[in-house]
Amino acid sequence: MNNGIVCGYLIRQINFIWERIAKQLLENTDLNWTQLGMMGLLIEAEGNELTLKQLEKGLNISQSVIARMAIYLTEKGYTEYTKNTDDKRVKKIHLLEKGFQCHNEIFVSMNEEKQPMLEGMSLGEKILFQELLQKVLLNSVKVQQEMKNNQKRL
Repeated sequence: MNNGIVCGYLIRQINFIWERIAKQLLENTDLNWTQLGMMGLLIEAEGNELTLKQLEKGLNISQSVIARMAIYLTEKGYTEYTKNTDDKRVKKIHLLEKGFQCHNEIFVSMNEEKQPMLEGMSLGEKILFQELLQKVLLNSVKVQQEMKNNQKRL
């Protein structure tokens, strides 16, 4: 069997399992995994805020979905919209204390599980694994974009 197909299958199986794990971790919250990822990007951002466009790129999700998520997170008190002083058309999303707390509580509980996905790996293997997964993600985004461009030409 083609190595790329096997790798894709394995990634899909891992994804299914981690979706179930995430659902269990989030069952006592009003969040899903993607919303938690959005808050994670905001935590890492300067000033804990990003534009909708930056979130779209960071999560590889359409801007309309990002906008709906941002509205939901704002309604629940995790984030707020802020005005861009340079361009009033650009909306920024800022993470609030409730968002920090929720994100940290979930990740603390995940760390208490001692990251079972990486169990048995050395630090070097963990770093290499993450680098390789990032390459796979970038390559996958390129393929997706090429396919989208080819469809537009037809």
